[in-house]
Amino acid sequence: MFPLTINNLVNQSDTQNVVLHEKEVLLKSLIGQVATSNPTILLQGTEQIVNEVIFESDIDGVHYYLVRCRTRSSDQIKLSPREQAIAKLVAQGLSNKSIANLLHISPWTVATHLRRIFVKLGVTSRTAMITRLLEENLLQE
Repeated sequence: MFPLTINNLVNQSDTQNVVLHEKEVLLKSLIGQVATSNPTILLQGTEQIVNEVIFESDIDGVHYYLVRCRTRSSDQIKLSPREQAIAKLVAQGLSNKSIANLLHISPWTVATHLRRIFVKLGVTSRTAMITRLLEENLLQE
């Protein structure tokens, strides 16, 4: 199917007769040949990363996968209206307690929304959340 075979790449790698640059060229060639194909399997991903198997093969009793890992595009980030409201209030510098009083919800609910926002954005702090929201233009009115 492919002019460049996995066996060639594996054998050359095992004997270490190929310098690092040559192995990189071979791997890029292989990836170029399969990169346009549709993934056969979508592996477990996160909110930020998609893992797709784009090629798999059995060689000498070992099953090999070529996996494409890519980040999701920014348009995939969707905040609920309540999450957007809370994010805007955090960006204004308000505490969880102040946000809770303004929105007539408990501080625990505010914290829960913030944890969900953190996961969606792949961040771990309020400052990182605000930075990411500004980068993605998600704090616009």
